[in-house]
Amino acid sequence: VVGGSVGSSHGEKFEKKGDLLEPGSLWGYPAKHPHYAWAGTEEGILQVQFTGPGGIDYINPADDPRKR
Repeated sequence: VVGGSVGSSHGEKFEKKGDLLEPGSLWGYPAKHPHYAWAGTEEGILQVQFTGPGGIDYINPADDPRKR
């Protein structure tokens, strides 16, 4: 987390559960592990990093902002 506060959890169904992470926090999931994130009451800034080849796959293709 670079700025703001961000929540993260895993699974295919979005549920805001768990604590919000503050700047300096980090977390990791293995490849192809369904997960999601959300911002707190202010803007959240994330640095996303992975070892390639890689990318972002959406469980629900309608959620993919690249297709809007």
